[in-house]
Amino acid sequence: MFITRSLAFGLALSAPVAAMAEVAWPEKPSQLVVIAGAGGGSDYVLRLLAAELEKNAGQPLTIVNQAQGGGVVGMTTYVNSAPDGSTVGQMSPFAQYRMMGQADFTSDSFTPIALVNMDPAAVTVAEGSELTSIGMIADRLKAEPASLRISCGGGCSASWDIPFVSLMLDEGVDVTKLNLIPATGSAAGLQELASGGVDIVLSSLPETDALRDAGMVKNVAVFSAERLERYPDVPTVAAEMGKDVSGGTWRGIAGPAGMEPELVARIEAAVKVAFDSETFQSGMKDRGFGAVWMDAATLAGFMKDHELQTERVIDALNP
Repeated sequence: MFITRSLAFGLALSAPVAAMAEVAWPEKPSQLVVIAGAGGGSDYVLRLLAAELEKNAGQPLTIVNQAQGGGVVGMTTYVNSAPDGSTVGQMSPFAQYRMMGQADFTSDSFTPIALVNMDPAAVTVAEGSELTSIGMIADRLKAEPASLRISCGGGCSASWDIPFVSLMLDEGVDVTKLNLIPATGSAAGLQELASGGVDIVLSSLPETDALRDAGMVKNVAVFSAERLERYPDVPTVAAEMGKDVSGGTWRGIAGPAGMEPELVARIEAAVKVAFDSETFQSGMKDRGFGAVWMDAATLAGFMKDHELQTERVIDALNP
């Protein structure tokens, strides 16, 4: 979950890393905790990355899926592990846990290592809907905040609805009256949209492919700095509204607090080699995932900004 006016997708491209032989990690059997179940987007992205890391280092990097508590269990596992690099985990939106009383994570609970994936949130309506632009949606909600049924594409106050609510705040909408509806996932929300049960679904663009290709839904806006190569016909919120609000879900690697800088630099460099590989890049492209790189320092700032923006939106929704 991330909203920013200062960071664009793909902002931080680091300098070339050292040769693979100099940066290989892991140095011994290690584990990567994925805070989602097997078979989903997080599992795919991080298994793809782990396979490259294993191949380059010649050491096993075991994926441990811990999705319980919406990811809280998995984050707790690696945050409480030894800071020796033998256990690292998925870094993804975390600030909502503290805001919702589920955990006490802050950015200081982690050692950022690298970000490898970002997928912007999109606004999707049913084919034939009178709502044909994000501007029309904002105007409707300014006049009648509760008039539209908005599926969060999952749990609310999370990845997909945070940028949308942030935009509505900027537009002067009384967001406390928004009709935000949790779903069991984006697929369920989109099926509800196609059947007329909701008016809007907030999710990633790839998740809408099947129903869009079937002519049942249409995308009206995406929360990214630029139009996406795979979806050139979907306008950005920035272009439509004149406000550079970007956001969605993101995935990277972090460890527990207190990792030594030299160790972090070594893991970051190994992850960059894996990220740059043809296998990882083509695998991400084939599935429609955004391959976006941030080094450890940039990810640290990104996480701080994520906390501030999440706090702003959740405080507005729960005055």
